[in-house]
Amino acid sequence: MSGWKRLLEEESEHQWLSFVLFAIFIIIGGLMVDWSNELSGVRDGASVSANGMVIDVAGDAVLNMQDDGLYVDLGDSSIQKENATCLAKHVHITFACFGEEGLIHFHEDEWEHDGAWAAMYLGQDYTTTDLSVNGDAILLIIQNGMTHSFAGFWINGLEDASNQSQMSDDIIINSVIPTENGWLAGGSWMAPSSWIGGNPASPPMYELVVEITWDGINSPDTKIIHLGDEGEIHTMLGSDGVYFAAGSSDTVRIDHSGISSIGLASTAAAMDTNSDVWLFGEIGSSTVAIISDGNAEIEKLPYAMSIQPTYASIDDSGVISIHGIDAQDSPSAISIDPEERLSFTSMRGLIDLGFIFTSLLILGMMGWNIADALRKGEVF
Repeated sequence: MSGWKRLLEEESEHQWLSFVLFAIFIIIGGLMVDWSNELSGVRDGASVSANGMVIDVAGDAVLNMQDDGLYVDLGDSSIQKENATCLAKHVHITFACFGEEGLIHFHEDEWEHDGAWAAMYLGQDYTTTDLSVNGDAILLIIQNGMTHSFAGFWINGLEDASNQSQMSDDIIINSVIPTENGWLAGGSWMAPSSWIGGNPASPPMYELVVEITWDGINSPDTKIIHLGDEGEIHTMLGSDGVYFAAGSSDTVRIDHSGISSIGLASTAAAMDTNSDVWLFGEIGSSTVAIISDGNAEIEKLPYAMSIQPTYASIDDSGVISIHGIDAQDSPSAISIDPEERLSFTSMRGLIDLGFIFTSLLILGMMGWNIADALRKGEVF
């Protein structure tokens, strides 16, 4: 200790050496801390097992696109469903949209995972493309040609789904989630061919969020609460009265105080178990955006995004899987463990902790020298 003490003494013959060593330590430490700023917990592959490109996940069920068509995997079974569009989990029941008129299907957790799905009759010849359960009520997203409308249906099936809403002919819905008062749906609104500045052959699409309420009897009430820039809302996320509509042009936050723009675009999004929203960009992007406690943070990826993200899912352990297409147009995926981002056992945590500990040790030794000099009455 005496050697280290003399090395750090003020006005000693070793002062220049101590200054140089401390400067080198600061530079190396800064470089290591900057290196550790790369997001931890990023790995190739997904926590969800599928033979093709994953399109939707709910519980143990996976909807994926293989070379010869669409398949729904459940446990060890896989059934081909050419017109399947959605999966949704509610408590112990998994619902599925198989694209069959007048039907939705469901599977209960206690059943054997043998690929058996039971049919639920809607009482109308609707083709359901998506659905969302809120309590005992199911909101059905119904395809009418190329556009969508809504219908309410009780989960016990006592009433049929004859209460179809009257929507614009140019609304497409991509995602829907339950809220305290009903549902929020996100998608896009197609401008008319006469839209000023638009291309009549390919009218522009604009980000859209619709609020839906249903009294259980009449047609669902719908209200457009957000019409954004050119693009589409691809994912609706929410927790504890705070909701996010993630889109290709912008992401908006929706709560009791109103709607506010986050100013971040994405191609896929997910909410982790800490209610943080993860926004993923295009193939080749070097960062990922994370919305936490209302603040947006940009995290550096350890390597450029190797896929074009199309869908993000989260498993029971909280690991996020980002699915998409790689540069060779093959299905691929990466996964991120959000807990490693905040863990002291991650590379970032270990390096930061080591830097802080070593800095405190050096400053403590310098303070000890000062105290020792004061005790001896030395001038420094």
